[in-house]
Amino acid sequence: MNDMTTLRNEYLDDCQIDDLETMSLEEYKYHVKMDHFLFVEGHGILVDDFTGRRFAASKEQLDILIAYLQEERGKMPKHDKRYL
Repeated sequence: MNDMTTLRNEYLDDCQIDDLETMSLEEYKYHVKMDHFLFVEGHGILVDDFTGRRFAASKEQLDILIAYLQEERGKMPKHDKRYL
């Protein structure tokens, strides 16, 4: 296993994040609220919690990202009812 995979697995273990496909919606909501995926850091920039990658530095950039995600939503399946 390479270093990045090891680090990612350790991060997921630390945050207790399981597979998204089998995660309940309630658990997913918990991880979102706990900033385990994205958070707004001290300078007002939307950042990935694991990598530190910046996704938006202004409300306008966030609006563009949200519009993109809304378009992508149409390509995705509904959540498996076994894991609601």
